[in-house]
Amino acid sequence: MRCMTDALSSVTHPFLIIFTRMGLKKYIALLFILFAGFVSAQENTGRVLTLEEACSLTEKNSIALQKEAIDLEMDRIAAKNLWAQIFPSISVSGGARYNIPINDNAQKIDPVYTASVGLSLRLNAGLPFTMANISMAYKKKLLNYEQAKRILINQTSKNFYSLVAQMERLTFLEGAMRLALEQLERDRIARQSGYVGELDYLSAQVSAERAKLAYNRALTDYQNALGKFLVALGLDVGGTVTLEGKPAIAKLSLDPDALISERLTQRPDMVAQRSEIEQLKNTRTGSFLSNKGPSVNLSAEWGATLKDGFNDFIGAGISVSIPIDPWIPGTTGDQAVKRANASYQKAVLELRDMENNAKQEIRSYTDSINNTWTEVEIARLQASYAQRAYELAEQSYRRGTMNFLNYETARNRLSDAQQQLLQSELNYKILVLDLASVLNIEEDELKKYSR
Repeated sequence: MRCMTDALSSVTHPFLIIFTRMGLKKYIALLFILFAGFVSAQENTGRVLTLEEACSLTEKNSIALQKEAIDLEMDRIAAKNLWAQIFPSISVSGGARYNIPINDNAQKIDPVYTASVGLSLRLNAGLPFTMANISMAYKKKLLNYEQAKRILINQTSKNFYSLVAQMERLTFLEGAMRLALEQLERDRIARQSGYVGELDYLSAQVSAERAKLAYNRALTDYQNALGKFLVALGLDVGGTVTLEGKPAIAKLSLDPDALISERLTQRPDMVAQRSEIEQLKNTRTGSFLSNKGPSVNLSAEWGATLKDGFNDFIGAGISVSIPIDPWIPGTTGDQAVKRANASYQKAVLELRDMENNAKQEIRSYTDSINNTWTEVEIARLQASYAQRAYELAEQSYRRGTMNFLNYETARNRLSDAQQQLLQSELNYKILVLDLASVLNIEEDELKKYSR
């Protein structure tokens, strides 16, 4: 007990000295600084990054998305201020004139000062359709922005899960390397005792070196891919970052007909194309009315002249003009109207073609998802078989009833089977994410279309 008391005194004595010399407030401040430094040191040891955080960061720091937001804001301002389309043109002018006599007999003329303010407004029958197109352009840009954000998040999710798969592959390769090194050590000892031949020992050395090379290559590939991923998120590549979140997969027996009937018209590309058709329809009507319809010109002017006193005037005018040449076939005005109609007709045909391709794409995705799930089940069965075969091979090799080459083959088959299962699950996850993105829905919403 005395020894424990002396030891405790030896530990607490320096802190008591510091407390006595510094006082309570300074002592508490010192403890706070030490604690903050400890927390900071803990934070700098590594960062755990989840999928939700990664998607939030890429949405915040994406340059492409920021540029889309700038364009969207410009279209929003135009749609909010449609009155600008009928705002008159306003001009202000002023001047001075002074005639300089060139001989003594010329009459001297005083300077003349003028000022005027003019307003001009041109209205045509196609103006309402132009204003409607401006509003639709903003809605279309908003749709494109949301779609760009969804595509960005989808790509981030795929990259995240791919990196997680690479991490797990590193774990498998590290385990294979460790087994190869352990086996090499056992064979080295057995070689010294005369239980293992020279060829088996050399094979163990080659196997261990191959395992180390495979692990180091995979580690380099992972670090490079992780660095690119972190740069896209706006994070520092110098710190240690660990990705957390294994892709969870579940069997989906999707009904393509149900997806087509309920989700085809809501696909972003379908919505954008229908909006494009509506815009071109307005453009067609607006072009016809602008080129072949009447137009009204309104003008007003105030002017003043300062010469021998102040003289001012106010003028106003209105005129109606009806173009004739656009009604003549082959003129530039007539061609403009026909060109607008042709653009509308082509957009209608493109929509029909897009619908057919979209139906085929949805069916292709559902077939690929079903087939890939079969691959996952086969890969799981193969991995289970390879695991058992390796266990039996290890037992036989240690008993001396199997040579090293057969044992190494069983071990490599296990590593390959584990990686194949990992890749199959990743492929399935990516297909599901892509289909959800194409249909403009969340991944969980696909479950209600599963038979």
